[in-house]
Amino acid sequence: MADLLICVDRKDFPGAIPGGALLPDSAPTVLCGPVDILRRPRLTLLNSRQSPRLSSTSTWARITVDALESFDPRECAVVSSLGTVTWDLLTWAAGRHGFPLILVYPAGSAQGFALARTKAILDFCLNPEAVLAVRPIRLGPKRTLAEDHAARDRWILALADRPVALGLRPGGNLEALLSRLPIGTMDSRFRLPWQPPPTARGFPVPKVLRAPAWYDPEAWLIHWTRACTGQYPGETRADYFHRVMVEGKEERDGWGTLERILEEGVIRASTKLVRRGYPVVSFTARPPEDLPRLCAWHAGLRRWTFEPFGLALNRHALMQLGARPVVYGDEADWELLPDAERPYFQALGGKHDWREEKEWRVRGDVRLAGFAPDEILVLAAGEGARKLRPMSPFRVVNLSG
Repeated sequence: MADLLICVDRKDFPGAIPGGALLPDSAPTVLCGPVDILRRPRLTLLNSRQSPRLSSTSTWARITVDALESFDPRECAVVSSLGTVTWDLLTWAAGRHGFPLILVYPAGSAQGFALARTKAILDFCLNPEAVLAVRPIRLGPKRTLAEDHAARDRWILALADRPVALGLRPGGNLEALLSRLPIGTMDSRFRLPWQPPPTARGFPVPKVLRAPAWYDPEAWLIHWTRACTGQYPGETRADYFHRVMVEGKEERDGWGTLERILEEGVIRASTKLVRRGYPVVSFTARPPEDLPRLCAWHAGLRRWTFEPFGLALNRHALMQLGARPVVYGDEADWELLPDAERPYFQALGGKHDWREEKEWRVRGDVRLAGFAPDEILVLAAGEGARKLRPMSPFRVVNLSG
């Protein structure tokens, strides 16, 4: 694992800082990786925040890749970051085209920084000898996430000789930082008119769903599918960007996610929105007719919480696999839980009371081969159910009646 280099202030930094005017005099950092990358000319490609749902036809994504290809990886390095689809795409594209990378992380601690760099290298399939990780060190009391990200953005622009403007929101943080740089610093050849991220689409669930009279809610737990934002469980970030940007396989809606489950025979565990990142598969004990009341637009992820496609699995068989109802509580409840109970914890929530979902969880993947055929139902509504019948090895239940 690469050694860490701690720089107490700017004068200790092992390379030029072209946009040093954006930084305070005392700007401690931690570095990990080959510092000789700092000898190269450096560029960064700038996009304001976009929807995490990526498409190969997204103008901002296409122009990011095309603009990067106009530069020579033998002559310059790319300054980028991680954590948003815009920075992640730039990091993937730069690594794929052989650019040395300077990855600037949000402000934080030096603790665990070498491991964070290693994880990024593995997730994005990067060359370890061509990745320098940089993190502004946070001093004093803990700041907000927005403040840590702002420190990251200042360092990206400070380190880049050539900031290339692509899709920037008028009056946004990046545009404000660019305005503080000397005239002529910014490269505007590829600049796009600002296109805001998409908002909510039409409500995806029929207002009325009906389960057959024989359906017993106490005998089943339901895994509703939804659009997959970002990589599938078990998929690396590099594989995800290759699938979407190179192969042109778009992110799937709830139908596509259910189709993938049936093809693989596995419901993949996910760590998203689970405290401490335990991999789990979630189910609900609510009956199918309650789905319209559970469905809501998730603004942060730019998707609906559920869509009218799913699998109902026999509750007793799931309990044999370790399925348990979620423990809803607050911070005090979390602290009292033993480690074995924590994968099943869900915070009560603020605006939304998560108890309404009556969630159950199973740790790890759920393999359909472990169930008898009559212990699995495929749920869909209307035309979706009719399309599923020829391809499903399990009984398909049409919730439209």
